[in-house]
Amino acid sequence: MKLSSVLTNYNLPDGITVETYDERYFEAIQKLYEEEGWMTFIEREDDAKNAWVSSQVALIVLKNGIVIGFMRALSDELITTYIAEILIKKEYRGNRLGNLLIEICHSLYPKTRLDLLSSEEADDFYRAIKFKEITGFRKSYVV
Repeated sequence: MKLSSVLTNYNLPDGITVETYDERYFEAIQKLYEEEGWMTFIEREDDAKNAWVSSQVALIVLKNGIVIGFMRALSDELITTYIAEILIKKEYRGNRLGNLLIEICHSLYPKTRLDLLSSEEADDFYRAIKFKEITGFRKSYVV
């Protein structure tokens, strides 16, 4: 399903738009990563660009044309959609924008379950929107 079709089902808050990733947003995305301390994306800029281009779900949230959040996800389109990153700029949190991105993502692949890793700071957010807590692991490789 296309994003434009999915968005017709949502009443976005005033000044808020959701778009698919375009290279013109990359610098603003990098600033959000840096503000959040997610340095892998800063240190591996070329890989980060390629990750955005390669993701089935690459959503950008704009407030009056300014990037204030994003979501990147991977999907097999049938069983699992894995949310790789979701981030809303701190001053815009608490306005249901993260939840909106999750709902839009699920609408794009409605047959799938949503899986993700979370940080402790975000755990309450996911619990509040009915995500089931499961154990996860990560091993990073440095190239």
